[in-house]
Formats: sequence, structure tokens, C-alpha cells
Amino acid sequence: MKRRIISFALVLCMVLTCVVSVGFSASAQQTDTAPTGDDYGLPQDCRDGNILQCFNWTLSQIKAELPRIAAAGFTSVQTSPLQPHDGSSNWYWLYQPTKFTVGNDLGSYSDLQALCTEAHKYGVKIIVDVVANHVAGSDNGNLANTVDSVFKNNKSAYFHNLGARGNAEDRYSTTQKNIGMPDLNSENTAIQNMVYNMVVSLKNAGVDGIRWDAAKHIALPSENCAFWSKMAQIDIFQYGEILGSPADGATAAQNSTWINEYAQYIGVSDTVYSAALMSAVRDKTTYKTTGNWNKKGVDSSKIVNWAESHDSYSNEINFGGWTKNLDQNVVDKAYALLAARADSQTLYLSRPFQKAHQSINYGVKGSTHFTSNEITAVNQFHNAMIGKEEKVLGGNTYYAVLREGGAVIVPKTNDTDVSVNNTNTMVPVGTYVDKISGNTFTVTEKTITGHVGSTGIAVIYGAEPEEKNLIGDANQDGDITILDAVCIQQMLVNLRTLSEEGEAAADANQDGIVTVIDVVGIQRYLAGIECPGFHTGEYITG
Repeated sequence: MKRRIISFALVLCMVLTCVVSVGFSASAQQTDTAPTGDDYGLPQDCRDGNILQCFNWTLSQIKAELPRIAAAGFTSVQTSPLQPHDGSSNWYWLYQPTKFTVGNDLGSYSDLQALCTEAHKYGVKIIVDVVANHVAGSDNGNLANTVDSVFKNNKSAYFHNLGARGNAEDRYSTTQKNIGMPDLNSENTAIQNMVYNMVVSLKNAGVDGIRWDAAKHIALPSENCAFWSKMAQIDIFQYGEILGSPADGATAAQNSTWINEYAQYIGVSDTVYSAALMSAVRDKTTYKTTGNWNKKGVDSSKIVNWAESHDSYSNEINFGGWTKNLDQNVVDKAYALLAARADSQTLYLSRPFQKAHQSINYGVKGSTHFTSNEITAVNQFHNAMIGKEEKVLGGNTYYAVLREGGAVIVPKTNDTDVSVNNTNTMVPVGTYVDKISGNTFTVTEKTITGHVGSTGIAVIYGAEPEEKNLIGDANQDGDITILDAVCIQQMLVNLRTLSEEGEAAADANQDGIVTVIDVVGIQRYLAGIECPGFHTGEYITG
């Protein structure tokens, strides 16, 4: 009896010591990693997440929406160009800059700083659209009156001065001639320095990334232009707009060489694949599961896709505004299939409420449909699946993106039952709940079956095993606390009897026997301290 009292006293001392230690460790950990805002589970890198294009929004409008943007799972927000520009009201004037400084009707430099500071509290990154290929003026090379005098005084050196493109598909014409506005001489060091300094100022304001407008119209180092190699020296996320191919009339081999050279310096948009997938969803036809630039050897982490962009919606002159009359649900389905992909960076357009080219104005906040359950679920799926393999399927009645842990399923008909091939048992066997409709999906080694709701999109992941026992939960109350460590200690000195499930859960290192070492493993787990070889917090299945 005396030995039991002594043993119990020792155990109580251990408990008190561990409680103090756990409290101290947890407190220290909180101090080291104190959050600056709510944790929305967003990736730390622009390259790992999806992008909300706040087309035409003012910086203050974006700032006010940050809580909902973060909650919707977007890693980044892309603004419209912030450079001084010619003209007023219409959206396209933002793409006709007059100089390389920051601040226009959308907001000032200080507004941008304030936006970046607030965005970072939510874990949201800011990407700014930059126009560096041309300035305001006409296709014959005449400069707008509002263009800064430094360009007017150095026109012979600062512009290519080769006139309008006679052959829009020729690479030389693409990089050296006007595209409706005077084409800057990107090979000129002074021009490069102007742009470089502006991007540095954007970074200093807290900007995390740059979207380069008309990137294909700026030549590459192999074409005796150091513009991209210079910009790549700035440590900031960068991707360029490549509409079509670097030269639409060139051979596949030439375009492959050029696009891979672009990808050495910046990310690139895959507008050909994006449009093809959007068209397939619209027409309910099959589509190729491999992207256009992927087939040319560009890694997915360097590619930005979209279901819809401001060009496909607003730019009637060059693109006919071909997506603006599509139902938002069709666009959402295409977005879901792109955004669910491994290593994807997919852009989602906040649609303007106006449709006519001349009626879409800057400074007018667009749709907030990005907060919908379906878009939020897709983004959160993407963020939860980072680093996991994928398998893309296009059956006769459905499209699906399978990941190691879940799937996004888009049948060709809304509100329907589906049976999807679980290729190579990519999605773990179990019962899942669709994050959008709440419907139950059953996953076996061969199939994924369930009912897709009215949105026509199902998002499933995070299933728990049907038979489960939480390792570390010795008292079987569904949670792991310091009381579980106490229960194990009491069991070890014969003061408590645990159930069969409790004893199995108490074996934190799963070595087949419960000892004081398991207590230590649970205490370290509660303190947030890494404990190799232990399985606390995992489930015993079967």
C-alpha cells in the first residue's frame, strides 16, 4: 500500500510538471507564431493559389471586401492597372498609360500601401496589372497629348517607330510594331529602367506580384532584348499575358521555343487551353486534359489559366466579348475544373454588371458571386490538395478532377446522379459529404457515386474512416486533452481501467504497449512540439 501511495505521488508530480511544461511550451509557441489576422488556410505563395480578378475595382473597394475574399479561399487579388492613363471612365483607358508611376483614379500609392497591409493580415496577396509594352496614342505611332514629356522628347529612341503591324501573326511584327498604340522600344535600357523602378516601388508598397499586360509583344533575351531578364531580378511573383501564341502564324516548334523562354523568367497565361476547356463545358463536349503549354514542356506551376478574363468578357474589338453572354454557372463549372488542378493558378473574374464594351467603366465594383458556396468550396479544395497528385477524367456524362484525398466532379447535366471511375483508387475509400450540396458520396476502390446538386459541381474531400479511434483520446470523449495523459498515468498505477478502445488510443506510438512514453507523446502533441514516431491525432481504422 505504501508503494502504491508513493507511486501515485510520483505520477501526480509528473502530471503537475507536464501541465506546467505544456502550458509554458504552448504559450511560447503562440508568442513565436502569433497571427496577424484570421487564419483562412491560404497558401503562402502566389504560385500555389487561385486569383480573384477585381477588374475595374478601386483599391478601397477591394480593401473593404478582403474578409470575404479570404473566406472564399482566394490566395491573391489582381487589380487593374494603377498607372496614370489617357481618357476617362471606360475600362480600356487603364491600358493606355502615360508614364511609369503608380496612382490613378483607382487609388493612390498610399492607398495601395494600405491595401497591401490590410490584405496581408488575411493572408491575401496583391497582384497588380502592369502595362509596359506601349503608351497611349494611336496605331500610326502618334502619342496622346497626356503622355509624359520624357517620351515625347525621346521618341526616336524610346519607340520602335515601325508603324502598325502589317502581319499580326509574324513574330517580328508582334514584338516591334504597334498594337493600336505606340510600341515602346523595350530593348532600350532607359525604358527598362523606368519599368524596373516602378515595379520596385510596387514591391516596396507591399505588392506581391505583377501581371504583365501584352507580354508576348515584348521580345525575349534570345531576340536581343534584356527586358525580361532584368525584370526577373526583382523577387516578386510575375506572370505575363500571352494571348494565343507568341506568334500565331509561326510553327509549333518556334512557339514552343519562345514560350519556354518566357517561362524561364515569368509565368505565362495559357489562353488557348483555357478557352478550349470553357468551350467544351459550354458545349458539353470532351476536352484535352493536358494544357496547351504543358504539352510544350512548360511546368504547371508556371501557368495561369482562366475560365473567363476581362479580355474574353469586355474586349469586343479583339475577342468579341465571347464569354459575357454565358451563364455564370457555365463559367463556374469551367473554373472548378481548372482551379481543382494540381499546381494550378486559376483566375476568376469579378464580372462587370454592364456588358457593352463602351458601358464598362473603371471604378465600378463588379459581381461578388465569388463568395458563393461553389466557388468557395473549389478554392478550399485546391488549397487543401497542394502537393497531391491528380488524375483528370472526361467521361461521356461527366468531367472530374481526382486528387489524392478528394475530387471535383462536374456532370454535363445539373442535379443528377453520377458514377465516376476512381482511377487507381486515387480518392481514398470512404463516405464523403459534398461541400456544396451536403449530399453523401460513397467512394470504393473503383467508383465514386453520389448525387450532384443544382450547381452542377460537387466537391468532396476530408472523409473520416467509418471505423475510427482517435489516437491519444484515452478517455474516449472525442478530443485529446491533458486529461487523457492523466488517465493513462492513472491506468499505469492501477487507479483506472480504460476501455479496450481507450487502451488502443492510449498507445500513442503504436508499439503495442502503453507506457509512460505514450504520456510524453501526448503531452508533446498538446504543446505543438514535433514528436517523430508518434501517431497522436491520427485515427486507428479497421
